[in-house]
Amino acid sequence: MSKSESTISPRLLWWGGTGLALALMVIHGLSFRFVIDDAFISFRYAQNLVAGHGLVFNPGERVEGYSNLLYVLYSALGLKLGLDPLLWGRIGSTLAMGGVLAMLPGIIREINPRTGSWAPLTAQLVLAAVGAVACWMLAGLETAFFTLFLVWAWRAALKRQCLAAGLAGLLMILTRPEGPALAALFMGWALWSRLRSNPEALRRWPTWTGPLLLILGTAVFFLWRHAYFGYWLPNTYYAKTGDLAGQLKTGGPYTWAFFLFHGLPLAVALIFSLRRGAGALLRSAQVWPGLGIVLFWVLYTTAVGGDMLGMFRFYVPVLPLLTSTVVALLAEAGWLDRPRGALTAALILMVALLPATFKGKERRLVDIHMSEANLGGWFLAGDALAEHLPAGSTIALGPAGYIPYITGFHTWDFYGIITPEIAHRDMPFSQGYAGHEKHDGAYIVAQRPDYILIGNVDVSARPRQGLIRPHVRELDIVQNKAFQREYEQVYLPVAGGKVVNLFRRKR
Repeated sequence: MSKSESTISPRLLWWGGTGLALALMVIHGLSFRFVIDDAFISFRYAQNLVAGHGLVFNPGERVEGYSNLLYVLYSALGLKLGLDPLLWGRIGSTLAMGGVLAMLPGIIREINPRTGSWAPLTAQLVLAAVGAVACWMLAGLETAFFTLFLVWAWRAALKRQCLAAGLAGLLMILTRPEGPALAALFMGWALWSRLRSNPEALRRWPTWTGPLLLILGTAVFFLWRHAYFGYWLPNTYYAKTGDLAGQLKTGGPYTWAFFLFHGLPLAVALIFSLRRGAGALLRSAQVWPGLGIVLFWVLYTTAVGGDMLGMFRFYVPVLPLLTSTVVALLAEAGWLDRPRGALTAALILMVALLPATFKGKERRLVDIHMSEANLGGWFLAGDALAEHLPAGSTIALGPAGYIPYITGFHTWDFYGIITPEIAHRDMPFSQGYAGHEKHDGAYIVAQRPDYILIGNVDVSARPRQGLIRPHVRELDIVQNKAFQREYEQVYLPVAGGKVVNLFRRKR
């Protein structure tokens, strides 16, 4: 132990590192000024649950259009307490990421017991510099919660704690559709490690409490889902998958971009650690199973097509595992033995990981989403529709988040997220919009909604003189003969002297 290490309390370093890293992460996250429209889908389910309608998007219709049950229930609690759901979600997500940061020092020492006091601080600071993690912490979805449960399951596997792995795995299953696969992997790791270190544990009941809890809890959850919604998987799964070749066309570039912005700097650090003698640790049972899980996640994310929401949302949950493993290997190589070396390594990695915050397609997607062409316009349109349209109106549109949430109107969405008739269609994915490829204009028109919002919700400085320009996926609506016969183009005033252009069914 160096002199500098011996004069600083490990507990003080843990508290200070966790607090500093969380503060940096919050500042980093606020710099994106990002809220995702999909969050309001969860909030609408929570809203209807609190109102007594059940877990439904449209009262009377049981469709699992969310993919985050635990987060919906958490949002419902906030609404029940009279809190704004977005603020409530951000508070919970910040605390969740604080929990992740707090667990990293112990995890680093589980991976490498010879690690000094400064490597954990390095791991915390490096994670705070990852734009994807910071951005999605405050975006309004369940990403931070799922990350917390994954890191808890990782910690349990490293410590051979089967019960903790079962609890964390069950929480993952209740939070995301990918939870069952990850829960099984971490539970298998924890069980294998326990039996490998103590074969006699096979005969002991406590060893099997975690697996039994996971199996029984998963069975109950899936049976409830099938009984309540009629399907074994959420409607969002059916809406966003169905053409593997088309999914790979978007998933491949998505993963490649992730590697360039995040994987490449970490790979370089990994190579440096191996050149300094960290190979034995890399091959140890404390490291390679975790990297195997990361590889599984990469293959899964690529196969499902990635994500079109920006800033590598799908890769956020495994980033703490990836960054902290690299830091543990650097520590094994002797790079982090002293404060100066540890802080230098942290600074180099932070600078190497920061470019994704400022440039690249994923950052542009975040900025585009917040523009008036997207969420900014949807806020304006939703407020105007809630104010000017009659109560009980019905609408159809693409973005099924804020506008249905704020209006409370019965809604059909173009892409099947909360419309199972579209979600279960078989059709090729050719537009390049990951998870938003399916559509069925004839079905939408046949429902005869009072208003249809074409053009991704069209907000303009003055009323359109010609036809609202539709997205390619909306052409089957505007070309529909019944639509042309039964609907007329109108507009409503929105804040700032602008208008929202839409179609109204003729009376």
